[in-house]
Amino acid sequence: MMASETIKEKFVELQKSKQIPQNSRPKIQRVLKSLRNRKNFEKHYSPKCVSIGPIHHHNTNLILAEKYKLMWAAKYIENNGYIPEDLHKKIADNIDELKGHFDDDVLTSTRWSLAGFRSLEEKLSWMLFVDGCSLLYILEKANLNEPWHMNIKVDQLVLVMMDVLLLENQLPYQVLKLLWKMKTRVA
Repeated sequence: MMASETIKEKFVELQKSKQIPQNSRPKIQRVLKSLRNRKNFEKHYSPKCVSIGPIHHHNTNLILAEKYKLMWAAKYIENNGYIPEDLHKKIADNIDELKGHFDDDVLTSTRWSLAGFRSLEEKLSWMLFVDGCSLLYILEKANLNEPWHMNIKVDQLVLVMMDVLLLENQLPYQVLKLLWKMKTRVA
């Protein structure tokens, strides 16, 4: 039995369906409102101590952690012998692609408060640079038996370790790849 043209077209369509369109890739986004309304669900997406990425960046309850993130980022850069400007340039040079990893809603809310930055791209590149370096430092040094590496108390370290795993506290993996094991080091 010979397949009809309709069946042949359906097989072609089946083959094409394996390719994921660029616009349907998963993006870092806020938790759906339907999930936000669930009792006790906030602990799964809302940070208590430190924000990573743009979603909770301007949460006034997390402002103190911004200073810690700067310290951790500086320590990461120093410990690895990197040149900070070169690391930031890697992020800035890839900012258009990195923006594509975030939902439009996240970018819109980030744009609302540029706070001293000239553009969304400038603000986002700085945020991803600092948050990425600090996250890499956390991943390297966070140890409940040695909290002094982080310059915080054990109970705060527990919160930091929990916060970096939350749904709305994410960075694109590409940010970490750009900042980790970079070839440009201080001579």
